[in-house]
Amino acid sequence: MLKRTTIQDVAKLAGVGKVTVSYVLNGRSKETRISEETEKKVLQAAEVLRYRPNALARMLATQQTHTLAVVFQSGNYFSTWSNFTSEVMRGVCAAAVNQGFDLMLHTKHVGSAEMEADTLSDGRVDGALVLRDQDDPTVKALISRNFPTVQFFTRSDDKNTAWVDADNYNGGRIVARHFLELGHRRFGMVMGGPGSVSANDRFSGFRDALGAAGHALPAEHCLRGSNLGNNPKALIEMVSRPAGPTALFVWSDDDAYLVLEVLRNHGIRVPEDVSVIGFDSLAPSQRTVPPLTSIRQPVHEMAFNATRLLVNLIRKESPAKRQFLFPLSLDVRGSTASRPDLDHEEVHP
Repeated sequence: MLKRTTIQDVAKLAGVGKVTVSYVLNGRSKETRISEETEKKVLQAAEVLRYRPNALARMLATQQTHTLAVVFQSGNYFSTWSNFTSEVMRGVCAAAVNQGFDLMLHTKHVGSAEMEADTLSDGRVDGALVLRDQDDPTVKALISRNFPTVQFFTRSDDKNTAWVDADNYNGGRIVARHFLELGHRRFGMVMGGPGSVSANDRFSGFRDALGAAGHALPAEHCLRGSNLGNNPKALIEMVSRPAGPTALFVWSDDDAYLVLEVLRNHGIRVPEDVSVIGFDSLAPSQRTVPPLTSIRQPVHEMAFNATRLLVNLIRKESPAKRQFLFPLSLDVRGSTASRPDLDHEEVHP
C-alpha cells in the first residue's frame, strides 16, 4: 500500500515549516505575509509530491465541512415523486454549487427534537435549510444553539429567525378575485396539511377575500388533499351536489394535477363544470388537460435565495435582511372559465 503524502513531506521538500505550508495551501499567504517566493516553493513541492489535502484534517482545522443539510418534513419527501420537491432541490443545488458547498439530505428518523438537533449540529454540516410545519421543535432547538438555520417555504413570527417564504395569504386572495371576476358564486378548496403555515395562509386569504365580497366558503366544501389519491370519493361527491362548488382552489399544483385526473376519470368537465386553480405554476401545469391556471410561486428563486442566506449566516456575513417574503401572481390557463349562468343565483353568505 502506497504511503499517503503528508503536509510534513511538502514542508520538508520546500524547506519550510508545516504551518507555512498550511497557510499557503489554504489560500492565506497574503493574510499571513508569506512571500511570493516561499509560496511558489510550497506550491511546486505540493505538485511534485502530488499532495492532496486530507478532508477530515482540514475540517478539524477550519471547523467547517462546507456542507449544508436539507431538512424536509420527513425523509420520505426525498424518495417520493413531487414536482415541487424537484424544483426546490434545483434551486438549492444551483446555489450550493455557486457558493462552493456540498449538500446532505437529512433522511434518518430521530426519536425527539433534541436528538434530531444533536444529529444536525454534530459537526457533519455547517448549517440547515429546513422545510417544516409551524412551530417545529427541531427548528427551535437548532436556533437555541445558535446553529445556522434558515426556514424556507414557511415562516416564523420570531424576528430573529431567518426565513424565505411567499405571500401565501395574498395568493389566496388573488385566487378568490379571479373566480369572482369569472362570475362564480359557489366555492370549494382542497387544503394542505393542518400544520403547514403556507397552506393555512392560502386558505385564510381565499376565505377572507370571499367573505369580504359577501360569499361563503362552506366547511363541507373544504377537503384535505392528503387522501385524494386513495379515496377520491369525497371530492366527487362534493362537486356533484346540486349546490356543489363550481370554483375549486387546490392548495398545490401536485394535488391539482391529481384533482384534474380524478375529475376527468369521473366525467366531470374542467372548466365547463368546475373551474380549478392550483398553486406554484410549475412547468407541468402547461401540459395538463386542460392546462392548469395556477398561482406563480418563484420556487427556484426562493430556494436559491434561502440557500445563499444560509451560507451568509455560516460565514457570519451579517446579511442586511434575514426574512424574505416573495410576491405572487396568477398564470391564467385553460382550467378556469366564466360562469355567466350563475350571475342570477341567490347568494348565501
